[in-house]
Amino acid sequence: MIKAFAAVLFAWTMLFIGGAIQAQDQVPVKIISDKMDYDQENNTVIFTGNVHVDRSDFELWSDKLTVFMQAAPGGSATQASMGPDASRDIEKLLAEGKVRIQRDNQLGTSEKATYWTKKGVIVMEGNPVLKDGEGSISGEVITYHIQENRGVVQGGEKQRVQAVFMAPADSFSPAQE
Repeated sequence: MIKAFAAVLFAWTMLFIGGAIQAQDQVPVKIISDKMDYDQENNTVIFTGNVHVDRSDFELWSDKLTVFMQAAPGGSATQASMGPDASRDIEKLLAEGKVRIQRDNQLGTSEKATYWTKKGVIVMEGNPVLKDGEGSISGEVITYHIQENRGVVQGGEKQRVQAVFMAPADSFSPAQE
């Protein structure tokens, strides 16, 4: 069960941050939205309205995607932040509102998903659910620590942790003598 949980979280991790981890192997990422605001003073790029991120290996949809860039030593975003090497300047990504991430038959959904690039931590909040085929895991908050390959699903007052895994039909049968 732990291996299945780790596999689901790892797959979702690769969906969300594959480009940041593999900066050397650059692939095109197309972001389509109704509006984009670049705020140099606050080091952010905000995509709003029907946001769709399309990479060759996954797709992400949300109402809003905010890219928080690291400040340059002088306190503002670097000129390269909007260029092809932008993934190296990204501090945090925040997808909000009907977040959906799809890769093959793997699907992650939540109301909010945050990825801290330096810490290597992803946090899904607001009815987070990770599905891989017929298996799924859900709770109030799902946190995954990439470097440690460790995930935590927290339950709470609104929702307890629920994990559904497929097992062979005879795996729970009494032993035959």
